[in-house]
Amino acid sequence: MKKSIKKAFSKCQQLALLLLLCSNLGAQEHQGFSSHKLVSAGADREFILYVPAVDHDDALPLVFSLHGSGNIPQSQVDVSHFDILAERHGFAVVFPAGAFTNSITARSWNANKEEGVDDIQFVRDMIKVVSGMLNIDQSRIYTSGYSGGARMSSRLACELSDVLAAAAPIAGLQYPDDCILKRAIPIIAFHARDDQVNNYVLGKESRPYWRMGVETALDKWRQANACSLANTVVQLSGNVSRYIWADCEDSAEINYYLSEKGGHTWPGADSSGINHDIDSTALIWEFFSRHQLPE
Repeated sequence: MKKSIKKAFSKCQQLALLLLLCSNLGAQEHQGFSSHKLVSAGADREFILYVPAVDHDDALPLVFSLHGSGNIPQSQVDVSHFDILAERHGFAVVFPAGAFTNSITARSWNANKEEGVDDIQFVRDMIKVVSGMLNIDQSRIYTSGYSGGARMSSRLACELSDVLAAAAPIAGLQYPDDCILKRAIPIIAFHARDDQVNNYVLGKESRPYWRMGVETALDKWRQANACSLANTVVQLSGNVSRYIWADCEDSAEINYYLSEKGGHTWPGADSSGINHDIDSTALIWEFFSRHQLPE
């Protein structure tokens, strides 16, 4: 009888060890970069996923990083370096591929909800797919983006305010005219006053997709998040000022970094060589790490 119990216990130990090994192998399978395809709203779509080498039993935060119009996911990897930060702090990153053709270029994002691809559904589908591969913390999913990707992140912040914990548009903050938030959502944004692509002030030379100036968009987000007019201004350098609206509904603060000179770039990007006063990627993650969906 004792031998039978000992033998059964030994088999249970072996099974537990096998399950643990299989679990670890499954986690290791997704570490680093991997390319993925899916069908979303009837269209073939693609994205790159980066998974850090961490304990995958713990739920991982998930960050979306959307490239600028005309670019590809790898260009967003190169400009943002979110993979390096993800490895250091333990979060997963999705770099999606835009497929919308707007009035200026292809490989863009359908931020103004025109006829064409459904990028809102695409993000929903990517969340579902990645959550099937990894243990994702559903209360800590974020969107960021550059230029056209920033316009799309602005749209996502509105449409998926009950799904996303915070948003970070760089060189492309907008506020959708038809936006009805399901909840107040934290926003961190970056823009340069001398941006000649997405103009700081809306003018006759502004591109057709660019619906409003940055200060107008900021004020609309302030009102949507029920922030008071009072704000804190911090001069970070001779070039960069930080504006903070902290007294917002549900702690949905707004942080805004204004560069006097920086052009149409991702601040801190090695490739730009223009604005290295701040490291926007690090600032974005610091902001994201302080916010999650309310229970």
